[in-house]
Amino acid sequence: MWKAYFGNFSAGRLKRLQYLGYAILLAVLMTALMLAIVFAIGAGEHLIGGDLQQAQDKLRGWFGVPATIIVMVVFMAAALAKLNIMAKRIRDMGLNGWWLAIAILLAIGATSTMHTEQTGGFVFCFVSLALLLVPSNTFGKKP
Repeated sequence: MWKAYFGNFSAGRLKRLQYLGYAILLAVLMTALMLAIVFAIGAGEHLIGGDLQQAQDKLRGWFGVPATIIVMVVFMAAALAKLNIMAKRIRDMGLNGWWLAIAILLAIGATSTMHTEQTGGFVFCFVSLALLLVPSNTFGKKP
């Protein structure tokens, strides 16, 4: 699993079903992490007696900068893993993986910025469906 997310940055490939499995697993792990953070804030609020601002201040005092840095590193590692599996899937389709994955990321970001977040989400869904539906070596050299 770790090799799929963080290995073979320049030469790896993923078939459609493998890509789907790794993408779903990464989404589930990141959702679980976000829910754990929300649960920690909610538990802190409950322990303090219902004042959300006081709970956030207390948690910030307990964990502070190191916890923020750890969360940021984890989210950046997840983004790198997502880009890596996307690049591997694009490479399996017969295209240049990293350049196209970065271009897709920039297109989604630009669409979300220039229009609405829903439009960016639509572009992301369209790209995800294309990665799932286009067969291997579609754009590669034909024998």
